[in-house]
Amino acid sequence: MNLKDQIAIVTGAGQGIGRGIAEKLSQYGAAVVVADKSESKALETAQIIESRGGKALAVVADISILSDISKMFDKCQEYFGVPDIMVANAGLSYSSSLLETTEEEYYMVYDINAKGTFFCLKEAGLRLKDGGRIVLISSSTSKQPKKGMSLYSSTKAAINMMAEIAAQELADRGITVNAVLPGLTMTPSVKEAPFPEGFIQMVVDNTPSKRLGETVDIAEIVAFFCTKESQWVTGKHIMADGGCLF
Repeated sequence: MNLKDQIAIVTGAGQGIGRGIAEKLSQYGAAVVVADKSESKALETAQIIESRGGKALAVVADISILSDISKMFDKCQEYFGVPDIMVANAGLSYSSSLLETTEEEYYMVYDINAKGTFFCLKEAGLRLKDGGRIVLISSSTSKQPKKGMSLYSSTKAAINMMAEIAAQELADRGITVNAVLPGLTMTPSVKEAPFPEGFIQMVVDNTPSKRLGETVDIAEIVAFFCTKESQWVTGKHIMADGGCLF
């Protein structure tokens, strides 16, 4: 895959899947704006990319704040130029019982996962070059309902619909929009998550390859959607869970 001379913005790129995506796009030749709420994590990802000969700019951005989204695109344009690619990866993982979820929790999760992604998508639609690429990171839980995930999964289901509709609205400019739906992927947050005893092993046992996903597994799929070769795929949801049956 070749992304030489392409300019990409990746949100939530300070760690985990976002960092993996930023690194992979750089590996294929793109200059990458590494956007994250955490300045230290954004700088760390940018330094990793630069240490390997890539081009990166760390930008502090909280996507629940609309002015931060605009700033992210402004910084990209000032430093690299008009972006070609936007990967809306930033999100908040959350598990809560429907009957115990508070209004505060609702807004906390929706402000980042739904509102934040929506306005990143809007800004990308306004500011990407014609022929650009937008990839939204959703979740396999948007298609596989599980107890305790009504709040989180509903935000990710909203992202799927955003991709479908934006693909139609932006098609006349040659911009494609797709969603990638990762299954359980080995990231720092997953390693630290208080899963029930035996849960991760159950996921592994129900996955044909008998392992959890790695960030590179997701990043390779995202990278394909960022290439010119993916021009005939738009408005789609790609499940990236290794064929997990659970």
